[in-house]
Amino acid sequence: MWSELDGGKKEKYKALITNFASLSEAFSQKVSSDNMIEIIESVAPIVNSKFQETAFQRAFGAVGEDIANTSYDASLEIDATHKYLVGIKSFGFHSGDQKIAQFKASSVTGGWSTILAEARSNAERLGDKNLADKENAPLYLKVATELANLRNERIASSKELVKGFDASDVSVKAIYHVLMPSKKGEDPQIHVGETDYRPIDIENIEILGSTALLKSTNFKFTDGQHIYKYADADSQLFMKFHNKEIVVDTWQVSYLDDAFSFFENLHEETIDVPKRKNVDRTISWMIANEEGNVEESSGFNGFDGATKLSKSNGYREKRIDSFRKKYENLLSETDMNFIISHLQEILLKKYPKKEDKREMKRVRSELRDKMISIDNNEMKDAIFSMVYRPVSEMYIPIPESRKFHDENPDFFGERIGTFNNGSKKLALNKEGRTFELEFLPSGNRIPSYINQDDGKGIQSINKQGILGEWILRGVFQLKEYEQLTGKRLNDLGINAIRLIKFKDKSGVIGLEFTWIDVENPPKDAVGWVSRNRKK
Repeated sequence: MWSELDGGKKEKYKALITNFASLSEAFSQKVSSDNMIEIIESVAPIVNSKFQETAFQRAFGAVGEDIANTSYDASLEIDATHKYLVGIKSFGFHSGDQKIAQFKASSVTGGWSTILAEARSNAERLGDKNLADKENAPLYLKVATELANLRNERIASSKELVKGFDASDVSVKAIYHVLMPSKKGEDPQIHVGETDYRPIDIENIEILGSTALLKSTNFKFTDGQHIYKYADADSQLFMKFHNKEIVVDTWQVSYLDDAFSFFENLHEETIDVPKRKNVDRTISWMIANEEGNVEESSGFNGFDGATKLSKSNGYREKRIDSFRKKYENLLSETDMNFIISHLQEILLKKYPKKEDKREMKRVRSELRDKMISIDNNEMKDAIFSMVYRPVSEMYIPIPESRKFHDENPDFFGERIGTFNNGSKKLALNKEGRTFELEFLPSGNRIPSYINQDDGKGIQSINKQGILGEWILRGVFQLKEYEQLTGKRLNDLGINAIRLIKFKDKSGVIGLEFTWIDVENPPKDAVGWVSRNRKK
């Protein structure tokens, strides 16, 4: 990536970073020598990680990302068909392994600590690292494989967000961009490093053993591309960056003679800092409910609702009979009877209550498992088209939608959030409720509108299937007919949505998938999580 970036922009980035680092001596500490004379201890150039991220965005026009549990901090467009995911890091040039991911929630649901507790017990019993590593290798492999799958899904999801739903010709590469300052006492320099940020090659995972006999719950492994270390205490994944081998540029740092004078006189400087984003306001909300569950049968799980097959003129009975006649020679009598009886129970029986609908879904799950075991895609598609809604059907639900629209009737556009008196029906017709939904960071736009009772859904106008396929299969990495769950959200590090209303983009609303700390939600949060906001 570094070699592809504009030279002038790289110089601007260098100036921002080295100018900041030139103030490092202001943060040095006084120490006493043997003859009691106070001296200033030499310091390493300081690289502040948050400033680094902002400087990178400012210099290269990159888009900052705000998703937990992922290793990337920005996305960068080289041209219309060439984009980068960038993990931005800073660490000392002589430092060791670096944290690249965390799996707190997933490690609990996966029982990784229990697995590694067995490894610790084996190590204590054997008292020899080599013997313990050999016996524990299958345990380490199980954890390594599971965390590798999660990491790869996060990477794939991140790439989909940057690529967008309408970009078959867009190439998205991922890279770690690192700044590595020299250590104290050395010539002050900052080394620019770059290395691949790629999925873990699961097929080639090789366990390298525990980090130490007494730390047998921590282990190392490689996939032939990188060397990783997993630490059980905080469910953290580390990676060896091979610091000296990844250097692509080196910057000299010159310290200011009097850094304190700079700070003393800073207020006298006239600084004109242009606004980076022309944002009117934002709102964010959790995708799951307060219990951590994603709504069933609607919203992102719209496909899981009851079938929309017509009931008039015996249409459902005819569909069942048609299936029997078409496939009776391909199935055993036992299998055919199983399928027909389940179709009849699902399609012909009434399910008025919530408990009844749960029973219908149980029967449908039995039928689904049977069709998967038969392993005939044409037959499976014929059945699923009868008992499910379209596989990519979805809309984006707005929590406490009536309250939100009443308080913000013009958020999506003039009077879009208004209702007929005493009604749940929106006042404007469909054409009057439309706007452009812009997905960030890809920049893809799609005509959308507010729909349903109480205006609870954001729905695309003419690309519902394409949008659903991208969000469900791409962003959330779900298989067909797999429900979005709270666990999946935690695994991917995406649990929330943020909408952005721009000052300079009339009729355009931005949308990004993000992460909200439930214990400390942002000021723009709405819905149940907003009640956790500290006052």
